[in-house]
Amino acid sequence: MKKILQYLLLVPAVFLVSIVSVQAADSGISTMAAIVMHLNHYPDSSEQDELAGIVADQHASAGEKILANALKNMHHSVGGSDADKLHQLQSDASASEQEKELAAILLGITHHPSDNDRQRLKSLMN
Repeated sequence: MKKILQYLLLVPAVFLVSIVSVQAADSGISTMAAIVMHLNHYPDSSEQDELAGIVADQHASAGEKILANALKNMHHSVGGSDADKLHQLQSDASASEQEKELAAILLGITHHPSDNDRQRLKSLMN
């Protein structure tokens, strides 16, 4: 009886941890999408701070950290090793579809997002 009770208490706890992890991931993607939505050449200082927070967040996925770091380093477009990491993220089977979508958007930006990018970003913000 004691084991059954332990299992019954464990299931909701695991479920709640899963929900919090998913919401945290969605929050990071949503935050970055909002930053990119009105991006003009590079993120401003307050956005840089938000991105640094995502990079430092222990609950952020590896993909989110790659995205946040690439966006944080962005000046007119993503380049160098950040671009390489975004390309790798796009082909990573463990990356979420939202991470892959944001990686594709970042790789295509020169100075600011296109109207098409803004439509794609809106879906990531929800």
